Amino acid sequence: MVITAAILWGAVILVVGFAVYARLIEPGNLQVRHIWIVLPHLPSQLEGLRVAHLSDFHCRNKRSIQRLVRRAVRQTGHQQPDLVLITGDLAHGSENMDYVAPLVDDLDAQYGVYAVLGNHDWDCTLCDYLYGRPEPPASWERWQQALAGTNIEILENAHRQLTINGQVVVVAGVGDPSCGHDDLPATIEGTEPASLKLLLAHSPDVVDLPQAGWADLILAGHTHGGQCQLPGLGSPLAPVWRFRRRSAGLMEFDDTLLYVSRGIGAGVEARFLCPPEVTIMTLIRGQGSGQLQLLAMRDG
Repeated sequence: MVITAAILWGAVILVVGFAVYARLIEPGNLQVRHIWIVLPHLPSQLEGLRVAHLSDFHCRNKRSIQRLVRRAVRQTGHQQPDLVLITGDLAHGSENMDYVAPLVDDLDAQYGVYAVLGNHDWDCTLCDYLYGRPEPPASWERWQQALAGTNIEILENAHRQLTINGQVVVVAGVGDPSCGHDDLPATIEGTEPASLKLLLAHSPDVVDLPQAGWADLILAGHTHGGQCQLPGLGSPLAPVWRFRRRSAGLMEFDDTLLYVSRGIGAGVEARFLCPPEVTIMTLIRGQGSGQLQLLAMRDG
């Protein structure tokens, strides 16, 4: 009886401890992740270019989320990136879009701050489909008004051509493929030959689109890294259409690199072995391999 009671109490303590950690501790354990990426054909003029990747703020009227977003913005500023790229879900539903600007208006970078909208920004979630929405649906005009006065430019199936140290860099943003807003051919139509091609998308399933190989580097979010990563199993549930391995991290598809952020906020504030992140990417010129590589990674 004593052994059985000890085992039962141990199980209860383990479950309670897990719940407390996953719900109250790890969601606020924001990490700054530094990634060095080798691009074999990167011109020397672009070596050392620093790109900040942010995703999934899920801004709303909740103090814990607002504190977390402010910390992420502050940490991004401390890193002094050359370019800031945001891959969707700025708000937790369009009824919360007015919370975004006050939380992110300090984001700035020498070569701009660009974003795409996610399924929550477009009110395109399972709950929206099942129960409808108390507010009018999102629109492009409402989002433009909500972000007026910030440095963020939203790219919806559009691209911008930048000149950095005399080299052409294209930043393209495709509409969210998870809710049918994507038009990748229109997104990259008219792009000139460039030394570096960056593609922003909310869902990592963008890699299944026929022209995804246009990009040297694709940045995505949407999954929150799966939120819970179980040792040996990975994420038991991640919102991707095909492979769960797309839920987080760096992966390669032919000559294109995809990085999926664990994001900052989440609709469900519970994480395990999957802390929120600000990702700082430093681009380095490679030597002859023709492959995109991860040189190093650390949290700080």
